[in-house]
Amino acid sequence: MIDILCVENDPIAAYVLEKQIARLGYRLIGKAETGEKAIEQAMELKPDLVMMDIQLDGEMNGIETAQFVTADLSIPVVFITALQDAETRRKAMKLNSTAYLTKPIQLKALRHAIESIFPNVKMKRILLVEDDYIISMLLEKQIRRMGYDVAGKVESGEKALAFIREESLDLILVDIELKGEIDGIETVRRMREFSSVPVVYLTGNAKENTRKLAEETAPEGFLVKPVDMEVLKQQIRQIVERDVVS
Repeated sequence: MIDILCVENDPIAAYVLEKQIARLGYRLIGKAETGEKAIEQAMELKPDLVMMDIQLDGEMNGIETAQFVTADLSIPVVFITALQDAETRRKAMKLNSTAYLTKPIQLKALRHAIESIFPNVKMKRILLVEDDYIISMLLEKQIRRMGYDVAGKVESGEKALAFIREESLDLILVDIELKGEIDGIETVRRMREFSSVPVVYLTGNAKENTRKLAEETAPEGFLVKPVDMEVLKQQIRQIVERDVVS
């Protein structure tokens, strides 16, 4: 788990950043509106990372604050700013272990920035392919509690295929009966032409013929709804953690 200090003087921007940090599965341990307060909190809380706006309240701007945080406390900084001029970027990037993101911050860009600083704690990413909104929400909540990232939620095979082509994933949970022209089994069959991402089927259709068709796509698991969450948790961990060296 990465502990993050947010230094932002705009309440709305701070709120959005807080939600993005939680969305990525990291922990916000402090917030500050000024450089002086940021240094005080960084010394007290000892975060793993500081998200730093450049335009701050108080006498110190974000770059001046970051100079102390990176040099004296050895804490990496990711700049979050609306400033896009070359001179400001040059000054910011002279500091060690930093990234520079311009507002509005995209979740994908934020994730890549953090993972570039902490490559060994890259979160496992799971795609949910489920057309039942309530089930999808329950699965998302469970996966996040386990410390994994829900990379996306889609309700059709067509959307799933487009998503899989664009994103790096560690696991896909697929319902068999989906909205759209193709079901979950056909979705995985087409996916296998360009991706070997592990798949676990979640379905209310337990017929033997359905299971046989699903098995032809080489899934990692086949769970019948209502899914036992403990069994699902065990399967997810076995799949996404099996390449981790203990």
